[in-house]
Amino acid sequence: MANYIVWGLFIAALLFLGFFFMKRINEGKAQRQKAMLEYEEKKERYSYLRPGVLDVCPREDVTAAALFHCMRKENDDFDHYFENMNESEKTVYGIYMLTTSLEGRNPSLHSFFLSPATQPYVPIVVDIFERVGSHELADLMKAAKRFAEIIENDEDDDEDDPEMGDYARYNFSDFTNEFITLVSTTNLNEKLTQYVLEHKEDFYDNDIPEQESIEGDEDNEERVSDEI
Repeated sequence: MANYIVWGLFIAALLFLGFFFMKRINEGKAQRQKAMLEYEEKKERYSYLRPGVLDVCPREDVTAAALFHCMRKENDDFDHYFENMNESEKTVYGIYMLTTSLEGRNPSLHSFFLSPATQPYVPIVVDIFERVGSHELADLMKAAKRFAEIIENDEDDDEDDPEMGDYARYNFSDFTNEFITLVSTTNLNEKLTQYVLEHKEDFYDNDIPEQESIEGDEDNEERVSDEI
């Protein structure tokens, strides 16, 4: 369920593999292969975002395009990518990093606060949800962040802690389940899409390798022709 939420947010269900009955294993393999091919195609298309590309790409691809752009920046300079990102990039990629921390068996939001890979996003985790207009998730993450601090510092759990608010009696299993519920009921994916479109200039690349630029222009012309 957690994996479905993670990829449903950012890849428009591209990587939703699901669970199949034994009699449908072969069909499942074919669908997974198709999903992976589509994923790789979109990753190649959107690793560099030329000015204007978010105006012509399908709406369901907008958040994925922004994410592939951010992934490419991380791959290009892993040690310094975070400080070289602008606020909009950190916002979208921060939410992605949080949701991917829920992958695997026995997922827990606590892993987001413990993993070195996500540490840069911990101080801004409340702000990034506020920026996209997801105030319910911002309140949840404020309480989860405080709970992680209580555990880390071995503090007494105060039921009247103002930062915990309505989540004073929650543990990380509760926080995780509530996060998944709010993601699906508050339409976070649409809020992210709208946020990217409102800040699209922050995701455009001005320094694009020549070969990427040529191929991108050809793809862009083809998509514009299809729309016309």
